[in-house]
Amino acid sequence: MSWSWIVIIVLLILLCGTGKSRTTGKPGTRRIDHPHVIDRDDYECPACRRRFTDNVMVCPYCRTRFSGTVEDDREFTDEEEELEDWDEEDGY
Repeated sequence: MSWSWIVIIVLLILLCGTGKSRTTGKPGTRRIDHPHVIDRDDYECPACRRRFTDNVMVCPYCRTRFSGTVEDDREFTDEEEELEDWDEEDGY
């Protein structure tokens, strides 16, 4: 085998090894959990900012892999306060 073939094979191996995988994400990328009072909880990808309802650790839209979760309960608190206001209006 000549040296040119060896160089070509090595280059092909290097090119194949550096391809981008389908699941990406920076280390420490954490999924955002959005709990709700009555409705089903939903989740948000910090990379593409899209929401989804399945409890998965890979974004179904951009394929970002999550290393953990962080909870954003602002919507839960707003919904809870709204329900309390309704109860006060009804006399409960």
